[in-house]
Amino acid sequence: MRLRVPWVDVDDTRVDLLALLMPISRTLRRAEEAAAGRHGITMWQYAILSVVDRHADRNQSEVAAALGYSKNRIVSDLDRLEQEQFLVRRPGADRRANTLSVTPAGRRVMRAIRADIHRREDDLLAVLPATTRRTFVTALAALDREVRSAE
Repeated sequence: MRLRVPWVDVDDTRVDLLALLMPISRTLRRAEEAAAGRHGITMWQYAILSVVDRHADRNQSEVAAALGYSKNRIVSDLDRLEQEQFLVRRPGADRRANTLSVTPAGRRVMRAIRADIHRREDDLLAVLPATTRRTFVTALAALDREVRSAE
């Protein structure tokens, strides 16, 4: 008798991880877009605040690269975040690139959005037993570290 495992379909062939992850990813992205929208910004603007908060004094090119986001499109997002007083641009050391920093208001909105996102993630993960949730998150974190170290 063969052991049945979740990532094996009815034909006993392995299902691609992307096929398993895409519906989950779409659900999480919609949750993130909705949470950011409830606070008056976009998902990308939330992501920008998150990266800048974790890595202060990066320039906009570095933030765009960290997000895999267009260097051109980030400008309008930065304009909006600065207009809302969530982010500040300052001339960098070489004066050709602005460094970015999150304001206290930006940090508050980012944390509120993150709390909304985490509540939705908790709802999604609630179908799993607690030990499986911990294992799942630990495994994702390990894969994330591996992928980032290979870049």
